[in-house]
Amino acid sequence: ELRERNLRIVNGMASSATKPVIYISPVSMGFTEHTTALRKTLPNIAVMQGMDRAVGAIKALIDYAALEKDVPDIVSSSDPQARALLEKTLNGASGPALDEIVSKKLLKAYGIPISKEAIARTADEAAIAARKIGFPVVAKAVSADILHKSDVGGVVLNLNSTAEVKEAFNDIAARVRNLKGKPHLQGILIAQQVKADLELVIGASLDAEMGPVVLFGTGGVDIELMKDVALAGAPIDAAEAAKLIRLTKAGVKIKGYRGKPALNEGSVIKALVGVSNLIADAGGRIASIDVNPFLLTAKSGIAVDALVVLRNHASKRDGAS
Repeated sequence: ELRERNLRIVNGMASSATKPVIYISPVSMGFTEHTTALRKTLPNIAVMQGMDRAVGAIKALIDYAALEKDVPDIVSSSDPQARALLEKTLNGASGPALDEIVSKKLLKAYGIPISKEAIARTADEAAIAARKIGFPVVAKAVSADILHKSDVGGVVLNLNSTAEVKEAFNDIAARVRNLKGKPHLQGILIAQQVKADLELVIGASLDAEMGPVVLFGTGGVDIELMKDVALAGAPIDAAEAAKLIRLTKAGVKIKGYRGKPALNEGSVIKALVGVSNLIADAGGRIASIDVNPFLLTAKSGIAVDALVVLRNHASKRDGAS
């Protein structure tokens, strides 16, 4: 109570201050509902958590102040059909996230290419789909209740025959049935297994301070190890997407590194613009979009996995207030 009272006093003083006032908490854990509500009553001070991150953010702000101030006013460039599908999807959604099939439909509508795939509800359907797509294929559980499929054995790679596909279908279905919470399994996705020269992550999230932001960097299994990502406010256009790419080591590889051929940067730019439009158009109803990996070659780029996490409960509260 004493700390909250002091914060409110500082907030009052900050209203007439000539320079920004920042409160830094040494605790780096996430905000609780109480602290989130408290922040809304402190409009005159910025609240940051974690000393190292806060100091780094302040330095970045100072560096930004030295940059050119002519920032373009970018608006979403999505087409009406994409926005109509987004509205229909969000209005019909009820769980914490969209399943992979629905997530990819949105990505495709926003101009992001996806892998060849089909959903199967029996092992025989899975085998038929695999033959049509062409081997090798991947089998993945489709469930809005499972956010990280590989963590629960919901993904099987390198399937090279109909027998292997049927076995993978049955194995995944059995694993999901034995999970705690009994997640609903819509089916098994049979997808083209794509070879790539570079695995990228393309994503977006709704930041408490900045609003919608788009993310780009090195993806796949190396995402945590490399920590090679860059962020920008959403939406962005092609020029801003190209700038974002240049901020990363992945961007160096895309241009051609140590004698290797240049990769298809245009497909990455298109995907970044599409994802940024998607989260901007959602108007606060999407918490995050994760496209990892986005597989890149010299000829093309393709999204092979996607997860859209919703802010259902927050949206309902906002609508009721």
